[in-house]
Amino acid sequence: MDPLIYFLEHREQTYLSRLRKLVDTNSGLDNPAGRMACLEQLEAVYRGLGFSCERIQRPGDMVHLLARRAATRANAPKLLILGHFDTVYDSTSPFQSYQEMGGWLGGPGVGDMKGGLVVAQAAMDALNHAGKLGDFDWLCLHNADEEVQSPTSRDLIEQHAVGRDLCLDFEIGRKTGAVVRSRSGVGRFFITVHGKAAHAGMDHNAGVNAIVGIAKLLLEINDLSNSSAGTTVNVGVIKGGTKRNVVPDEAKIEVDVRVSTVAEGLRVEGRIREICSQPPVKGARVDVLGGIGRPPWQRNAACDQLISHFQRVATEHGITLGSEDTGGGSDANFTAALGIPTIDGLGPVGEHPHTLEERIQKHSIVERAKLVALALLALPAGGLPKLTDVN
Repeated sequence: MDPLIYFLEHREQTYLSRLRKLVDTNSGLDNPAGRMACLEQLEAVYRGLGFSCERIQRPGDMVHLLARRAATRANAPKLLILGHFDTVYDSTSPFQSYQEMGGWLGGPGVGDMKGGLVVAQAAMDALNHAGKLGDFDWLCLHNADEEVQSPTSRDLIEQHAVGRDLCLDFEIGRKTGAVVRSRSGVGRFFITVHGKAAHAGMDHNAGVNAIVGIAKLLLEINDLSNSSAGTTVNVGVIKGGTKRNVVPDEAKIEVDVRVSTVAEGLRVEGRIREICSQPPVKGARVDVLGGIGRPPWQRNAACDQLISHFQRVATEHGITLGSEDTGGGSDANFTAALGIPTIDGLGPVGEHPHTLEERIQKHSIVERAKLVALALLALPAGGLPKLTDVN
């Protein structure tokens, strides 16, 4: 048996213990102390592997982790490793703890994406054991705000992606075991109609009904979906009014947008702003916040080449590895849009992220770590050939 594979298979309990500790540490948006505790757990592993670590403070109690380790050989592939430690589960969520259920592991963030963080560090652990960690130039960026579209870390990701030969993102693997080869662009829009309050009976005509205004807007916005182009526009939240007998002076909607091309993103964002540029009812005023926060990762030859490399290695070691397109966004959207060869979904195989049934396959933690370590060892010096060199 390959010593690297033997090492990982006999360290499974170590990685399960790391995962349990991370999952049992709530790191929702309302819990900066929990997010910091997760950062410290990741940092301790990196320091044990000889990485230098930097904490980057950003507004809103957001602290991100940057871990580096320089190569010890010339022409080493320059890697960017992405992964977030925040989750969608706030400290008030009923879903708070790690669970082992036969061949499955459950818990908040077990797949999205604390399991992926454990996989990434396990692969590095194995490479270090094999004396190969120094064959790569490592830059690992772990952020605390991915679940809200990375508003304070996007610039860090894009800045540090420059000059990297490839990017590995460790979001949850598809339930089929596939990795991700493209992702939709993601937009969020927060639209508020301001009206004027009045008594609904005695002074109705003096009021400006914000709910009526928002209703007119949302019907137009909802019609911007285009399934043939891969575009979905979902009005997911609506709020307004205070009492039955008061003309409402404010109403709000939150809109989720998914697009598969840059052109569709421009079309939808432009139309939303155009629709909201005129008062939907006389006397109302409209505010629009947000936009397309993640550019679409359109399937491309550079990313396909990297995925093909991983698939060849997987086949050599008896692992089935497909690739899929997905409507969900991740930080890999940013690197792929910059032209960096990117592969995502390298985390453990799982299902139901963002729900109380989130879970992963127990065996896939070690299996994914094997795949990553072996695929990296199979890279030529300097990474895969540039596409201009192989055409």
